[in-house]
Amino acid sequence: MPLISCLLSGLFFILSMTSTGSFAQAGRRVCASAPQSRVAASSESHIQPIYQPYLTTCQGHRLCSTYRTIYRVAYRQVYRQLPQPVASCCPGWSRAEGHTLGCNRALCWVPCQNGGSCIFPGRCSCPPGWMGPACQTDVDECTSQSHGCDQLCTNTAGS
Repeated sequence: MPLISCLLSGLFFILSMTSTGSFAQAGRRVCASAPQSRVAASSESHIQPIYQPYLTTCQGHRLCSTYRTIYRVAYRQVYRQLPQPVASCCPGWSRAEGHTLGCNRALCWVPCQNGGSCIFPGRCSCPPGWMGPACQTDVDECTSQSHGCDQLCTNTAGS
């Protein structure tokens, strides 16, 4: 019985140490906040006194009742507050769907438009023909005189 209890205690300890996902570990673009605590239950051994009455012979060959104390190992359930690190993505970053390691997806407060993609918090990468913080402005190639044509230049959106 003590062996089983010992094994269960060890198993609970291992589970408590490994149950936090790998996301909770410090990593790239992962910010830790104040640790929260959680309650963990475990089995603990202790010495329990047992008082046993018994009869003995006293002076004058009389029977006397007295007590003796024996001790045994007993087990009890104990609860402890364990710190649990809390991690979340740093501002401007989030976890990509299906990925639990790190925070790989940049967040743009203004959504990227016209096929642009968010490459850094608040910064879009625009496809050719578009510019601006959210790829919202058409590049007018006619104003730069670099269109290379002698004909009349007419700008179209995204060209």
